[in-house]
Amino acid sequence: MRGPCARTLDDAHRYVADVLAGMDVRYDLGDDHRLVGTLCPDMKLTLERPDPDVVTSVTRSADLLREGRGPLLDLVDREEARDAAAAWTGRVNTVTARTDRVDVDALLIRPDGRVARALPTGQDLDATTPVRAPDTWSGQPA
Repeated sequence: MRGPCARTLDDAHRYVADVLAGMDVRYDLGDDHRLVGTLCPDMKLTLERPDPDVVTSVTRSADLLREGRGPLLDLVDREEARDAAAAWTGRVNTVTARTDRVDVDALLIRPDGRVARALPTGQDLDATTPVRAPDTWSGQPA
């Protein structure tokens, strides 16, 4: 009996903590992907291609926000995603990292930690993907 009750209490504590932290709030940012408009879930990261402008001690997605710039988090090493975001170098940090998430290939995260755009696994780049949205949050490309 202790095991099921402990799991239930852990779930209840996590739910209350998420509500208090604002994790249950979802802003309408013009994209119906379930992560867009929510706070980016904290994920353990293994850096593949560290950006020289990014703190080298990044081990979690929350660490990416320390620089005060919105990161483009490339989770599957998609060169075309990094190339398309290159115009915003200096305003958007592009970070390639591995994590245990399998539902997205890339996330554009606003400086406040909200997911601005998400590139679902295997989707082609188009006008609705993360690499087309930085101008909304970071101005026109240089």
